[in-house]
Amino acid sequence: MAAGDEIVTEAPGWPRAGVMAKAIGARLVEVARDEAQGWALDPGSVARAITPKARMIFLSNPNNPSGRLLRAAELRALAAVADRHGIWLLVDEVYAGLEWPGPRPPSTAELTAFGISSGSVSKALGLQGLRTGRMICQSPAVIRDAMILRENASEIMNVVGERIAEVALWPDRLAAAICRARNEARATLALIDGFVTAEPRLSLHRPEAGPIGLARLQGIDGEMRALLRPPWRTFLVPGSAYGPPDHIRIGAGGEPETRLNEGSGRLSAALATLS
Repeated sequence: MAAGDEIVTEAPGWPRAGVMAKAIGARLVEVARDEAQGWALDPGSVARAITPKARMIFLSNPNNPSGRLLRAAELRALAAVADRHGIWLLVDEVYAGLEWPGPRPPSTAELTAFGISSGSVSKALGLQGLRTGRMICQSPAVIRDAMILRENASEIMNVVGERIAEVALWPDRLAAAICRARNEARATLALIDGFVTAEPRLSLHRPEAGPIGLARLQGIDGEMRALLRPPWRTFLVPGSAYGPPDHIRIGAGGEPETRLNEGSGRLSAALATLS
């Protein structure tokens, strides 16, 4: 890709696409997800956004921040778009393994020679500190270029972290780790469900994968900067970080250190006080 090229992406979506576009002088073309339909993404709308300048479609599955999961049929439709136009379809699968409605959808790299699937050990396996990811593509040249870029961009390689990630991904360890992560995430999602239900100013399409969701906030500035200051001191990501201003991104890990009950209590107090 080069300056003047276009990257087609989703809105709301993970901001990394915008960072990547700005770095190389590319233009970001956003396709809106439909909040009324649970933040669904229409493959037809993505197809209509493709121009001769488009070089890549950049998505996350599940969508970050809404937690909406692309269905297998939608992924196949998007793969067909990539094939038809000869452009890359990059789908980040960082929450893979934490799907709630049913089996995990196919990875993009399975569906098209232009597919690139990415992920990491930081979410489902809870190994955030390793900063170790993975990329799958049918093109050896793309993998080679990615490895060269990684080597050139990192002065000190995290060899120990990579070894730990490799051990964590062994089949006999991975299944147990995913099972534990799913149980923890289900428990936190149940707490989030109860919290949102009890708050008249909040509404949320329940995430279909991962422990994150984009809640609509009624009657209060979506930035919610006051929550970062005393007496609330509750960390929230405003919806404006992803596009929609009248929303907040709600997410929770499964460890006791997240203090989810304490945080939700502070947020309830804030919502009762702020206007």
